[in-house]
Amino acid sequence: MDAGWAMVVAAVVAAVGAILVALLDRFRKENSRDHEVVLGMLKIMHKSQARTEEKVDHVGERLTDHLKFHAEKEGAKRGKRFNQAGNAKNTRISK
Repeated sequence: MDAGWAMVVAAVVAAVGAILVALLDRFRKENSRDHEVVLGMLKIMHKSQARTEEKVDHVGERLTDHLKFHAEKEGAKRGKRFNQAGNAKNTRISK
């Protein structure tokens, strides 16, 4: 192989290497961009989930209060009173 062909082979190898590096770099940029988009969506979903959990807790508290109200109302009809913990105490005195 003479010097001319060696230069041609070296140029082809360099060109193929440059093309591969450019493709890999482009893929890396797209991958980083995709990761940024997914990370943004995950942050939005996390905030939404946190708000939903707070709403569920609030509704749960209101439901508990509502059920206690009805239990106390029904218990009062039957002569029972409820303490702070929600336990019924019989207020009727049997003779």
